[in-house]
Amino acid sequence: MRNPDQTSSLFWLLIGIGITLGSLKYGFGSLHEPGAGFITFFAGAILSLLSIALFLSSLRSGEPRKGLRILWEDLEVGKVFYVLGFLVIYTLVLNHLGFLVSTFLLLSFLFRVKATYRLPKVIIMSFLITAASYLLFEVWLKVPLPKGILGRII
Repeated sequence: MRNPDQTSSLFWLLIGIGITLGSLKYGFGSLHEPGAGFITFFAGAILSLLSIALFLSSLRSGEPRKGLRILWEDLEVGKVFYVLGFLVIYTLVLNHLGFLVSTFLLLSFLFRVKATYRLPKVIIMSFLITAASYLLFEVWLKVPLPKGILGRII
């Protein structure tokens, strides 16, 4: 096949069909009482539909893609390693520092390294995203997040 999108879309179509058919053995259920295979059935069906759309789109475009090389053209490899390093450090300190402190620091570093915002904007965005995440998960969804060093305060 001339276009890599055609090959990848066929691969994902097979995966989607496999997920869809595999989910049927767990029971579909109904809309009001979904079974174990309810979500996976729709996930597989959506994946299949999207892969068909990609395949048809790649047939219509007609021009061959440049392949994987174009993905690496403007990539700043150093920043990728910084981000990976920050994520590893985040997982190591999450329980010790807690969700609020470690997430705020992670976002601050990521905004400075990757997006290169000015410091006041970094602090405001990191604070707002961390606070919104905390409210969503800890308060609204009642998901226990690591308290860390702020355990006695909150």
